[in-house]
Amino acid sequence: MDKYVDKQVFRMNLAEELETLDPAFAGSRTRIWMTAQLFNGLVSLGPDLNIEASLAHRWEILPDGLTYRFYLRSDVYFQDDSCFASGKGRRMTADDVVYSFTRLCDPAVGASGFWIFRQKIQGLEAFRSGEASSISGFAAIDDTTFQLVLAKPFPPLLGLLAMPFTYVVPEEAVLHYGEAFAFHPVGTGPFKLYRWRQGQSLIMHRNPSYFEQRKGRSLPYLDAVSVSFNASRLTAFINFTQGQLDFIGDLDLSYKDEILNLDGSLKKAYADQYQFILAPQLNIEFLCFLMDPTVDIRKGHPIEDRRIRQAINYAIDRESLVRYLLNGMGYPAHAGIVPKGMPGFDEKLVKGYAFDPAKARALLTEAGYPGGKGLAPITLHSTAKYAHISEFVQKACEQVGIQLEIQNMEGGALRNESKESRLHLWRASWIADYPDPENYLSLLYGQNFSPAGPNRTHFSDPAFDQMYARSQSITQDSLRFRLYQQMDHLAMEEAPIIPLYYDRSFRMLAPHVNGMVSNPMYH
Repeated sequence: MDKYVDKQVFRMNLAEELETLDPAFAGSRTRIWMTAQLFNGLVSLGPDLNIEASLAHRWEILPDGLTYRFYLRSDVYFQDDSCFASGKGRRMTADDVVYSFTRLCDPAVGASGFWIFRQKIQGLEAFRSGEASSISGFAAIDDTTFQLVLAKPFPPLLGLLAMPFTYVVPEEAVLHYGEAFAFHPVGTGPFKLYRWRQGQSLIMHRNPSYFEQRKGRSLPYLDAVSVSFNASRLTAFINFTQGQLDFIGDLDLSYKDEILNLDGSLKKAYADQYQFILAPQLNIEFLCFLMDPTVDIRKGHPIEDRRIRQAINYAIDRESLVRYLLNGMGYPAHAGIVPKGMPGFDEKLVKGYAFDPAKARALLTEAGYPGGKGLAPITLHSTAKYAHISEFVQKACEQVGIQLEIQNMEGGALRNESKESRLHLWRASWIADYPDPENYLSLLYGQNFSPAGPNRTHFSDPAFDQMYARSQSITQDSLRFRLYQQMDHLAMEEAPIIPLYYDRSFRMLAPHVNGMVSNPMYH
C-alpha cells in the first residue's frame, strides 16, 4: 500500500543538480530552496523582503552601530538523529549559532558562503590567520542570547543573516558525519531528510518537533515534499500538465509562446486550469562598458565618450525587447542598476534611459559622428544563449548609425575576460545576494575594482564613492535608500552600463495548492 495515500505531499521538479545539503555551501537556487526546508537562521525574509523573526524572536542594535544582540527562542530543537547520544534532537542554543558562524569562516571548511562575513566581523582575520582560536565577534552571552560584533558598520547585515549560509547546524552532526554531512543534514527546519537518491529524487518528511505555528496550528501543513530531478524543463512542464507535479518554477523559452501572451499573462487555456504567480525577481540583465582610462585597450576607443554610451542606451526599445523576446517575462529597465522589487527602488527618482532614437542620433552628431559616419565598429561580447538579446541590441544600434559586432564566447571565458578588463562591451547579469540596494551599487564602487572586487566596469566617481561610504554608517533605511537613489541616478548619467530588463519570476501551481507566495528573492 502506498504510504503517502491520504497524505499532503507537495511534488516538484528541479532542473539543476543538487550536490550538497550543507547550508555553508548553499549558493545556488536549488541548494537554497532545499536547505530552507531543513534548517533555519536567526532571521528570515518575508514576502516584501522585510526581516522576520525565526530562531531569534527579537534583536537589537546597540548605539555603537556595530553590536547586534539576538534573543533566541527557547523552544527550538534539532531534528531527531543518530548523531545525538540518545537519538533524540536536543535544544538549540546560542553556542550552536557561534559554532555555525565560526564553521562558515573556518579556512579548513572552505565554505563558499564565507564571503558574506569577509572583512565584516571583529576578530575574523586573527582567526583566519591562526592567531586566534575563536572569533571575538561571535559570542554566546547565555543559552538564549547571541551577540555579533562588526569590525565596521554594515547596515544590510540582517539581510545577510537571512541567507542560507548562516543556517544553524549542530556540531554533533558535523563531527558524526564528517564530509558526509552534506548528504545527512540535521537542522531545525520544518522538514527532515527521508531519502535522497542523487540525480533522481529527494523526499523530505514533516518534522513533528518544528517550533513554528500559525493560528494555533503547528507547521508545516504538509506531510512530505517529493522532488524529482529532470534537466528538461519541457518534460517537467508536460508532467505538470499531466498532474504529476504541483508546481512549475521555471519557464523554458521553447514553450513560452504556447502558454504566455506577449504581455506576460497566461493564455486562457492555461489560466482556466492553473494558478499563476508573476512577480518581480531581483535580477538585472545589462551590458557593461569598460570605464577604466588606464587600460590600454580603452584608450582611443569610441566608448571613452560618454555621449556614445548614452546614445546606445537611448537606441534600445526595452518595451519591445520584453514584449517580443520575453513574452512579458521581465520589466523594461528604465531606471538604474538597482532592480524592480528591491526595497528603495523608485524609477521616478532614478532616471535611466527611455527609447529615444532621435536623442541617440543627436548625441552621435554632437560627438562628431553624424549618422554614425567615422564611428568605428564596437564589439559586443556575449554568449550563444543570449544571442537573441544581442541581435536585438545590434539592430537597434544600426537604426541610429552605430555598428555593433557580436562575438559569442563560452560563459566562463566571458566572465574571466571581463574580470581581467580585456573587453570593451559585454553582457552581464546580477542576481541579488541579499535584499539591499548596496548589493548592486557595490558593482560600481571605486574601491571594488576587479579582479579583486565585483566592479568589472571599473567605474569610479568621487561623488558616488563618497555617498557609498556615507551610506555604510546610516542605519535608518529610508535615509539610506534616498542616498542609494542619488548614487544610482548619478551613475546612470555617466552610463557605465546599459540596463536592459529586470527579471520577473514565473510560477504555475496546480489548482489544489494554496498559500504559496513569491518574494523578490524568489524564495
